[in-house]
Amino acid sequence: MLTTICHSPLVQNVLAGIIIGLGPGMYYSITLLGAGGGPANYTQMVNLANSVLYAVWFVVGWFSGSVVTTFGPKLTLMFGTLGYPIYVGSLWYFTNSAREWFPIASGAFLGLTANIIWTAAGYISFSYSTEGQRGSFISMQWGLLSVFSLLGSIVAFGINFNASVVQVPISVYIVFLVVMASAFFVALFTIIPPSQVRRRDGTPLAHYPHEGFWQELKNQRRLFQDWRILVLFIPMFASEVPFIVISSCNSLYFNIRTRSLNSVMFNFMQVVGAIWIGLMLDNKKIRSRRTRGLITLAAVALLVVAGWAGLTAWLYQNPLNPLDPPLFDWKDGPFGGFFVLNLIFGVMMVVYQVIVQWIISTFTNDPEQLARLAGLVKGVLAGGVAAAFGTEAAGLTQLNVIAYNFTVQAVGLVLMGFIAWKCVNATNYHKEENVIPPKDEAERREEKVDI
Repeated sequence: MLTTICHSPLVQNVLAGIIIGLGPGMYYSITLLGAGGGPANYTQMVNLANSVLYAVWFVVGWFSGSVVTTFGPKLTLMFGTLGYPIYVGSLWYFTNSAREWFPIASGAFLGLTANIIWTAAGYISFSYSTEGQRGSFISMQWGLLSVFSLLGSIVAFGINFNASVVQVPISVYIVFLVVMASAFFVALFTIIPPSQVRRRDGTPLAHYPHEGFWQELKNQRRLFQDWRILVLFIPMFASEVPFIVISSCNSLYFNIRTRSLNSVMFNFMQVVGAIWIGLMLDNKKIRSRRTRGLITLAAVALLVVAGWAGLTAWLYQNPLNPLDPPLFDWKDGPFGGFFVLNLIFGVMMVVYQVIVQWIISTFTNDPEQLARLAGLVKGVLAGGVAAAFGTEAAGLTQLNVIAYNFTVQAVGLVLMGFIAWKCVNATNYHKEENVIPPKDEAERREEKVDI
């Protein structure tokens, strides 16, 4: 019975979500505390380590799709879990030694493994879902990641509630390290080969011809001959920048217990955002895929403008002296405005990424092509995050950082609107030889509605 359940696309997607929750989810928890959980003067070192992390991630993203299609999601998810406990261990080491080499080296290794784990997870959410489920599958993984990140934040908040120091205690690092390490065993015992996955109607997902790694790399290169992919580079690049800005503001402006509370609420709103955008993108009452995408994109645009404008106003009212950070408590006046902005940014973090991934995943149903696209999306995203961490590490004012990040996200919204209008079609079923369409006639009728 358990074996049969594990062959379900939905269950495999849930398991992938649990794996990225245990790894990346806990990483987001500790990063959202700001300064890797250390005092405010650790912020620049952590931003430097993260710049290296995402720079390596960006490079690996150019071929990680080929790695996943060659070795399969099981092995790549297992390998992808390894970098997270090592990175948290390096932060623990830094709090005791103040030596930067280990966090920077572990950041580089995590850049390699993180791209692999995210590409494998993206491969599952993109290719195991039908066209009518894709928004839900993508957002489901983000929702599960956010749930684990929320739980990690709650643990840190509980430990730090009455903290008199300006950094998290060692016990937080130990808890996170153990939880992250458990992701390896979940991948080992639960993930199955794609060829064994069966839909509810009994059909497999696709035929899986093995073309070899070098042919895979050639296929990866062909992505850059697709003008739609090139247009979406800026939206992919801008996907995750709210996370960097809000975590830096958190570390520079607030004491450790208030940072912990902000982290909890940010992660809670990620869960809310994941549920909301999944319902929007797969809303059966709107039968046109293109219309669903455009309506959702318009709502995301309103949220993005409100978030960046509000944070700009808050920073004008609370100028920062980096040499003497204010370390506000939740009892202080400036906290209220930032609290609301933190909620908005929590939703922004999820919905911008999901809409980018949803649009790009509508181009095909071929699992191997979707794996390449998943790797590319995450790789280009990492380039944007590396640039954002770089602006923080370079010592630019927060207002200049916001101006840069808002610009790239705003341009990305316009480009996504163009691609959604021009390129999102009714269905790709029966257009690709490798893909086996589902037998569910109700869903197939819905997906074939002309736009």
